[in-house]
Amino acid sequence: MNSKLTVRAIVGTFFALMLCNCQPAYAGGPAADPCSLLTEAQVSAALGINVDPAKRLAPTMCGWSAKQPNSSNTKKVALLISNANAFGFAKTPVVSSESAAPATGICDDATYSFPTGNKSGSATALFVKKGNTYFTVHVYGFPDQATAMEMEKTLALKACSKL
Repeated sequence: MNSKLTVRAIVGTFFALMLCNCQPAYAGGPAADPCSLLTEAQVSAALGINVDPAKRLAPTMCGWSAKQPNSSNTKKVALLISNANAFGFAKTPVVSSESAAPATGICDDATYSFPTGNKSGSATALFVKKGNTYFTVHVYGFPDQATAMEMEKTLALKACSKL
């Protein structure tokens, strides 16, 4: 699969999942603030680079980017407050082009989701459940899938500690 098509598939999947995320993260209560779940220092430490302060990208999505971005390989993190539907789709993909892998030791439950056959670090996202709160952590700009998955796990554990 060429890189432009891969990026489009990742972005399309991510935004499709965002559309499923219109309900509050807490049943009957306010949604968690995605920008409050991680600090600039935590993101910088996990990525091994300095990042800019959190930037709200949407009401349920926050992002942190490298202080000195370098084109398409910019290292960044997105944290999206999610819901049970998106978490369920990630755990049990309904299309053959998506795969899931269990992520153990993270909050109440967690799973990695990525395009089938794609081992790019930028293609992986970690879907997490803690109580009635669901969120997704996505690390961009790292070519190695195992490295990106470990960074996503580190950040998810930090976020879980604030819920």
